[in-house]
Amino acid sequence: MIIKMLVFLVVLAIIFYFVTYPYNFKLNRKLKRVLNFSEVEKIPEKKVKYLDFSEEQLDERLVLEEKFYKSIYTDEVMRYLVLKPRELKGTPLCLVLCHGIRDKAEDWIHKAKLRENYLTLKEKGRVEDIIFILPDSGYRGESWYTNFYKDDNHRYEEFFSKNLTTLIKEKYPDSPKGIGGFSMGGYGALKIGLKNLDSYDVVGSFSGAISLIRMSINRRVMRIFRYLYVPRFLFNDVNKAHFVKVFSPWGYKILKNDPYSMIKKMDSNKFKNKKFYLSVGSEDKKPYLMFQQWLDVVGRAKKYNLDFRGKIYENEYHTWEYISKDIYNFLIFFTDETKKR
Repeated sequence: MIIKMLVFLVVLAIIFYFVTYPYNFKLNRKLKRVLNFSEVEKIPEKKVKYLDFSEEQLDERLVLEEKFYKSIYTDEVMRYLVLKPRELKGTPLCLVLCHGIRDKAEDWIHKAKLRENYLTLKEKGRVEDIIFILPDSGYRGESWYTNFYKDDNHRYEEFFSKNLTTLIKEKYPDSPKGIGGFSMGGYGALKIGLKNLDSYDVVGSFSGAISLIRMSINRRVMRIFRYLYVPRFLFNDVNKAHFVKVFSPWGYKILKNDPYSMIKKMDSNKFKNKKFYLSVGSEDKKPYLMFQQWLDVVGRAKKYNLDFRGKIYENEYHTWEYISKDIYNFLIFFTDETKKR
């Protein structure tokens, strides 16, 4: 009886693998459909657009401050950077940028070339004064911007949704606000943005992990997944073990934190006057299926009438170099959309 059961499970696993595998023909079919959306465009492979500034020039025009916040939701002091023009005129825009897994706030400065991109656009008159809030995610760059499962000492979503968002609203009450992020930070930005639409006017994800279950399985299996329990001992891989530590081994609990699933269940009226920016590199297909996730989420955004812009960067991968090109376009989008507000 036991042998028969094992054979059955093995056969079921093989069928599951072949049914859910991201075959190229499936991707091409979805891509063809998505490219017909008026909101989506392909960005040809290009060199960087930003100008070359010396450190002295950067320091003359921008100030970078390090801040700390003792939160009741975490057992660590949370750190963030504030990047802003030395001379502010009128009411500045305010933008939160969330980094990826095992990255840090400084990566926006040194890898994404945020200062160079911003000052280049400033010289062209394409952006206004912007105050950038660059938080560390916490937990050595692996917090997933999420409340850990059954762990009151690591409630990172509470910090970002309550402490940081409230702090920004109080300090810059009249400023149009946005939140965006790369990879894990794209996930955090979209989730926190969706849960705090009264606080953010623009929400952006740059190659984000915006459909958590899609990182491993086909989206159509989600209906089954919500009823599953995944024992932790099955995860020998460090990343997967940490994922379960954060989100829990229960399928339905993971889906509660999944932006793809959240969009479907939200009141569509909450999306009014909110702008979304969703980008991805065309070659960002493995190992975490970011391109596949992007296709699914863009399809859902279209279905549920989110006001979004989708961009596919040709021949780009899951790198900060790609982000150093994408942030240029996002800053223009952020500025233009908040001007309309």
